[in-house]
Amino acid sequence: MSQFRAPTEAEVAEAVRRIGTPQLRRVFFERLRNPLWLEPLAALGLFKSPPEPSVAPDGLVHEAYWPEIDYLKRVAPAKPREVVDALLQMGETKNSWVRRAVFTIGAVIPADQAARLKPLLKFWLVSGFGWRTDPREMAALAANLLSGGEVEVGRWLANVLFRPQADTPEGAPAAALDDFWYVDGLPKIVDALGTDGLSVLLPWLIEYERVHGNLTDTYDMTAWTRESVRAANPDHISGHRGVEQALIDAVRDLAAVAVARRPQEVTAALCSSGMALGRKLALFAVAKALEAPELNTEEVDALLATAGGLMWDADTRNDACRIEFGELARAVANRSPEALEPLEGFLAAGPRVELDELRERLNRDPEAEPETLDDRVADYVDRWKHRWLAAVGRQALRPGLREALDELDSRFGVIDNPLAPTSKITTWVGPTSPMSQDEMSVMSPNELVAHLESWHDGGDRFGPAPSHEGQGRELTGLLTTNPLALSGEGALLGRLRPTYVSAALRGWDGALRAGLNLNWGEVAAVIRDVLNHSDESEFPVEGRRDWDDEADYRHAKHVAVDLLESLVGAKVKPEVPEPYLTAYADLLIGPANDEAAWEEYIEGSKESGMDPLNLSINWRWPVRTRGLLKLLSHGKGAPWYERAREALERELQRDDPPAASAAAVGESLGRLLNVDPEWIDPRIPAIFGETELTRSQQVALTTAMAVHYYHPELYKVLSQSMLAAIALGDALEPGWSSSTSGPLERIGDWVIEGVIRGDFSIDDPVAASFFVNTSPDVRGRALGHVAWRFFHADSVDPEIRDRFAELWDTRFQHVRRSPADAQELSKFYWAVKCGKFPPAWWLPRLKEAVELEPHLARERYMIGKDLAMASESDPAGALDALRALIAARSDATMPALELTRNAVPLIIARAMAAGDERLKSEATAFMNALGEQGYVALEAEVHAVLEGRIGQTEVSDA
Repeated sequence: MSQFRAPTEAEVAEAVRRIGTPQLRRVFFERLRNPLWLEPLAALGLFKSPPEPSVAPDGLVHEAYWPEIDYLKRVAPAKPREVVDALLQMGETKNSWVRRAVFTIGAVIPADQAARLKPLLKFWLVSGFGWRTDPREMAALAANLLSGGEVEVGRWLANVLFRPQADTPEGAPAAALDDFWYVDGLPKIVDALGTDGLSVLLPWLIEYERVHGNLTDTYDMTAWTRESVRAANPDHISGHRGVEQALIDAVRDLAAVAVARRPQEVTAALCSSGMALGRKLALFAVAKALEAPELNTEEVDALLATAGGLMWDADTRNDACRIEFGELARAVANRSPEALEPLEGFLAAGPRVELDELRERLNRDPEAEPETLDDRVADYVDRWKHRWLAAVGRQALRPGLREALDELDSRFGVIDNPLAPTSKITTWVGPTSPMSQDEMSVMSPNELVAHLESWHDGGDRFGPAPSHEGQGRELTGLLTTNPLALSGEGALLGRLRPTYVSAALRGWDGALRAGLNLNWGEVAAVIRDVLNHSDESEFPVEGRRDWDDEADYRHAKHVAVDLLESLVGAKVKPEVPEPYLTAYADLLIGPANDEAAWEEYIEGSKESGMDPLNLSINWRWPVRTRGLLKLLSHGKGAPWYERAREALERELQRDDPPAASAAAVGESLGRLLNVDPEWIDPRIPAIFGETELTRSQQVALTTAMAVHYYHPELYKVLSQSMLAAIALGDALEPGWSSSTSGPLERIGDWVIEGVIRGDFSIDDPVAASFFVNTSPDVRGRALGHVAWRFFHADSVDPEIRDRFAELWDTRFQHVRRSPADAQELSKFYWAVKCGKFPPAWWLPRLKEAVELEPHLARERYMIGKDLAMASESDPAGALDALRALIAARSDATMPALELTRNAVPLIIARAMAAGDERLKSEATAFMNALGEQGYVALEAEVHAVLEGRIGQTEVSDA
């Protein structure tokens, strides 16, 4: 601090006398750099009374900025003890700036002084650490304490911030940090804890699993939160699951390091945690340690001994440990192949579940012969052994077990990636199943169908009782990943109740969407049987609730038509073989034609609240219509083409008030024009309208425009319909309510794209009507949306860009003549932000746009950095535009703050340095005016730019 001079008592007193207003106090403390002023100012009481928040009559909380706290942050590294002394006097303050500063300061000062802040932090535990406090600094303070030797206080704070606790009656895990910042900050704590980290984080993980409900005194579900310890499931990377996965990663990595030095101690701690997950972590940690090349002989022997104790323990035979067991077995085999000699006896013992219990689980038919049950048990055990041998891998197996693996491969098929997590279909909590998807997967098709046939819902249980619906969901999941799980069982209708038929059809649809081959013939047979069956079911309904079992075949028929629509698509992968495709087409044209489906659609859609396009996806009658349209997309050469077209024409002749068929045709317009223009062209007026559009015609038009990109041929085809739609104004009916823009804006998108691509001029009838007969707001949003698309484009052809610039100029001319239409320019900021136009073009137009439409300055446009960059080439133009924006701003808006942060100092500095005295004078006057309005630090920031202490990219951090 030799560069600083200690002030005299008189200097301090005079300075305090002069800073009587908030503005002067702010200027003084924001510029004060000398740490030697701290103690005399503190002695005069300047750091004792930060302003407290106040509640205005409107209920909003107001909190004055306290510049003194910034001075304390600035001098804390030089005067840590004195700054902490000042902070300790503020324990009762509710000022969020102060509470944030405590963490900011504590993260950068020596740990012994940071530890003195603990009384403040404890006092604030109940009321909170302040909404302004940066979570990164909270974690940084804890890390500073831990790494600086203040372990006791550091662990206390780390537990406050990171230890999971129940924060709701349902017991959802939570901590002081939000989930995102928890995951972000945990690695810093792990690094700071060093070798002691496992003793801290393992209890956090155990606490999480208990609070989450995965670990209780009666059951342990922790193993399934992480199927593979090595890598998290991508579905578990956000929210509370993200916290859990971050804890697992941290404990895993800490254990892998610690186990090399203390193998018995570390594995004992993990296995005694009460969690099956702990055993998985122990297996992984030892395997990871054995992979390290720098181990000496003594360390290898200790790890091998620990591995043996883990691997051959009966609790490891839990199927959840299979992946980690396989990884450890491979690591052991690389070090000492003979250490795997106990493997044969270990596998001979079979799954951890007792055989009597296994027999009870598998005995779904009380009249089954004992021999049949024994075969089923033996098959289950063999499949278990197959998975475990594959996990260990051929290279690690001794000759006898290699032969066993070969034999099991020949029976059940080779497991391609035995250490990869299995793909599972999950659902929201709902109906439960008497048999899991995993249990179904080890059954033969005959056994599975027999089980589904024979199982009955007694309906006299309490709690989450198994139901047919729950078991159907498991069956859907199984068939989605293994669509051949029912192959060879012949006719399923009559054997399986409607609930399971629907489930099978849904599973096959899922498998098709996942790109898996189906048993095409069997699928066709089941669909045919379902569609030809009456709605009535021969199975009595079972269950306590309406949704426990399907009462008839109506839903199964709906799912069958859904599957047919998927099967007949022209771009289905895998490609459906031609004979079966014809069979599916025949089914869609014939048996799927069900008058009851039409009646259900008309009646049920009345209260659905869906838009027409979503109706077409969710009701059986319009789904069949969509399927017929897909059949036409195969082209005129398809053997079913004429029949499909005739069927479609019959359906389109119906009076369809919900208009789902109109939405379906609108969605398919491009395909129809490509395949059969001779058929669709003369029908365009009837389907899409020409003058006064019916509701159905509006739906067809707006759906076609919502789902298709602009194309000049489509534009020509729909021009008359668009003219009629513009005349309807806001009454125009959207076919797809979830479209990113309204139907009139979509017409505007097409108009603007056609003009700037040079396909037609602004005098085109549709373009002329759009810019005359729609509201300024609609026109402005359409212009802004196209500019927004420029922003997202990697490049824009110069000719297209220049035509868009010309179009903007015509709109500026219009607004000059008709100021009431100024809202048309309200989205001009996207023309600035898109980066495709030179500043010389947009700077004067931005200034004029703000002057014509002041509301533009209140949009959340964030163009401060664009303005700052433009000031390099045109300081005068940038200053003019900035003054216009500031003059029209509202102090409460985010754009005003963004301009202040990213543009104002740099633009003023460049204007002052441009060598133009008039411009310098204007910039100085503007700076002074802003200073009078409360921007008291502006002059210092401008001079920092001029002196080169702050560059263009640093302004926002000044």
